[in-house]
Amino acid sequence: MLAAFERSLQRRPAPRSAMMLFASVIALTVIAAPVENASAAARNQTARQSIRVVTPKPVSPLLLLVSLKKQRIRAFDVTGELNSSRISSGRSGFDTPTGVFSILEKKEYHESNIYENAPMPFMQRLTWSGIALHAGVVPGYRASHGCIRLPASFAKSIFGVTGIGTRVVVTNDETDPIPFDHKTLFKPLPAEVPASTDQIASNEPTKIASTDTSALSEIPQFLGVTAAMAAADATGDQHAFAHTGKPRSRAEADQQVIDRGNALKAALKSAEASKLAASERAKSAVKAAQDIEPQITAAKRILDPLRASIAATDRKLNDAMAAFTRFMEGGAPPAAGQQAAKTVQPVSVSLEDREADLEDTILDLRIEADSARAELARQELNFAVLLGNASTVEAAREKALGDVRDAVATLRSTQAELIAANKAAVLRNKPLSIFISLKTERIYLRQGFDPLLEAPITVRHDGRRFGTHVFTAMRYDDRNADSFDWALVSAHLPIGAMEGPQEPGKKKKSKPRDAVLPHTDDNSFEMASDALDAITIPQDVIDTIAELARPGLSVIVSDKDLPANENGLGTEFVVLTR
Repeated sequence: MLAAFERSLQRRPAPRSAMMLFASVIALTVIAAPVENASAAARNQTARQSIRVVTPKPVSPLLLLVSLKKQRIRAFDVTGELNSSRISSGRSGFDTPTGVFSILEKKEYHESNIYENAPMPFMQRLTWSGIALHAGVVPGYRASHGCIRLPASFAKSIFGVTGIGTRVVVTNDETDPIPFDHKTLFKPLPAEVPASTDQIASNEPTKIASTDTSALSEIPQFLGVTAAMAAADATGDQHAFAHTGKPRSRAEADQQVIDRGNALKAALKSAEASKLAASERAKSAVKAAQDIEPQITAAKRILDPLRASIAATDRKLNDAMAAFTRFMEGGAPPAAGQQAAKTVQPVSVSLEDREADLEDTILDLRIEADSARAELARQELNFAVLLGNASTVEAAREKALGDVRDAVATLRSTQAELIAANKAAVLRNKPLSIFISLKTERIYLRQGFDPLLEAPITVRHDGRRFGTHVFTAMRYDDRNADSFDWALVSAHLPIGAMEGPQEPGKKKKSKPRDAVLPHTDDNSFEMASDALDAITIPQDVIDTIAELARPGLSVIVSDKDLPANENGLGTEFVVLTR
């Protein structure tokens, strides 16, 4: 295999441009054993065993372009072609699809779950339905089940420099990325705030303009002061997040991310302190409520005997008063108990003494009852005070527990906001991908495979097909740091008008396979320009993209829609042109 690979390198045509860095494409390092008088055959054998393919580390976004007709893959960055290799794509009946893809997953070793666990070293997945780049047998013709096989050395080399999201364009004809510019292509925020704008901003407070909410209904708010941040600020925490509206420069946008993170960290610290303080108050309130319960129980134990004693004294008083009444009437004999007691008294007791005894008994019972009632009143007053205190303590307990619940909710909310802010900060370092469908008149944004927004656009239709084109922001423009150097790769250049409605009474013709234009720079430039000329994007969407635009920004414009079975979660955009 290595010998065949070496022969293919010798047959490779010279690079087209001497100005392209790394134009030699494949570096061959031959390590020969330094043994004098060794035979030529031994040296050749050593050389064949020592061949390795080196792909230079890209200095800008990497583009992988695959030509099925040429059975070739080439890697490009802003400096030009870095490397290339022969491939083996899908044979008849298992054709490799053409279109726009990105690397979704990478594994140094993978086994096919479709074709009997076939080994797929250095696998780089292009679709979740089973298309991938991987090392395999490359016989010089189409032989795979749809995957793009690479020679082992090249597969390992290119695996080391690609990343998740690296753009891969598969076409029939061979195509090159060409420099491109157009007024419709997105621009980044200025590197710095213009001096005049900064002067105005320093004299007036930052204001966020009110816009039509219907136009912004589909666009999420990326930056702003949240409730947690405002709550933390109200407590006196010092954290700067000036200019919370739309950033005016890349430096200001980066600073907003930093300020937002710092503000949320301060808010989190404040929320944690609030939760701790609320928990301590709740502990004290719960303890107070627990401490007052035994006092109420003890008070109840005092009241019940007092009430029973008063009831018994009242009964005795009633009996004494009844006895006094009978005595004063003179006809009623004393009760049985009284008669028995009288028999032991001396006969000399006078009626006056008897009357006095009865009156003394009534008086003593009245004094006893009044004393018991006074004590009962005092204990009932104490009990009422205890009940009032218990009600106050219970209210304090409920409030303290409510404060704990609120503090926990605020803490969790702040934690969630900080997690979201950290995720957004990480996403800012991932390339933004945009798909514009001329067919559905929609624009879609994804970053790091996460959907950001979807919004309507306006497309001027004139009956033509515009094809499928990929625009990549390779770097900031050397001459103007507030613009991008764009590279254009046309994935599909159709010929003819778009299919209109079927005329009544005419038999529907079978749809022919689309004829395509040759992949020349002029054809690509003209059709891509026409496609962009036909598009009008809402300004608020453009502003949102400007905030997120970085080198690596990829824009796909196509007559086609996204195939639902290939564009679910965990994908960027897959656009099939065949």
